[in-house]
Amino acid sequence: MGSVDCSIDGGIATVTFTNPPKGFLTSAMVAQASDIMARLEDDEAVRVIVFTGGLPDVFIRHFSVEEIIEMTKALKARRARGQADPRFARTPLRMLWENIDNSRKPTIAAINGYCGGGGCELALACDIRLAGPGDYTIGQMEILVGILPGAGGTTRLARLVGTGKALEWVLRGRTFHPQEAAAEGLVHHYVEGDVLAAAHDMAREFLDKPAAALAAIKQVLRSSWGKSTADGVDEEGDLFANLIASDARALEMMEDYVAGGHQLKKF
Repeated sequence: MGSVDCSIDGGIATVTFTNPPKGFLTSAMVAQASDIMARLEDDEAVRVIVFTGGLPDVFIRHFSVEEIIEMTKALKARRARGQADPRFARTPLRMLWENIDNSRKPTIAAINGYCGGGGCELALACDIRLAGPGDYTIGQMEILVGILPGAGGTTRLARLVGTGKALEWVLRGRTFHPQEAAAEGLVHHYVEGDVLAAAHDMAREFLDKPAAALAAIKQVLRSSWGKSTADGVDEEGDLFANLIASDARALEMMEDYVAGGHQLKKF
């Protein structure tokens, strides 16, 4: 069973996602992380939040495709009974990313390994992304299992790198090695050495800066976008739910991926 752990040291909270052997994110872990975020947001002694992975070479590989398959079957069954779809945009996963995105405190993703799908969505919800060395990839690769990002990957990626790049990357399922990700602007910095130590070094820069000013800077920059993140992610969540409930090919591709040992081609 996966776990989400939190440690606090000198005003810096470190949230670590661990789910051996492959590092997938699960609904149970989302619930744990949501509780942690609520506590950290209310703790005035916590000034900065850092997210990282607890397995070697894994940040968060992606959300559990096995769980999405079960979700797909449940949605199909609801439709067969004539029941309306649930409001997919308000899932616990989407709301966790919203809470990270809207945190009053600076947030840093210390990417130490594979960071795809939901893992990339978490990184995109953070204010700052650092990527450490390794033979791993970062990106929104959902199309490779027949689906699309379902909790903010399209909207946040487009706002980060522009619609043109985001379209190409998401349509192709393109992923990037850490140095490539820095060159493309997907992460802010490539770090040689210990990326978590680098994230903590950066986090310490915020400790002597006024919390209210940091929160105000975040608010004004986040609200400067034309369309609200909520509106964009609402649409994305609805499209995701409709796709997995109606497209047989999506279910087939996800099941093939799981049966094949979770292997994806890098583009």
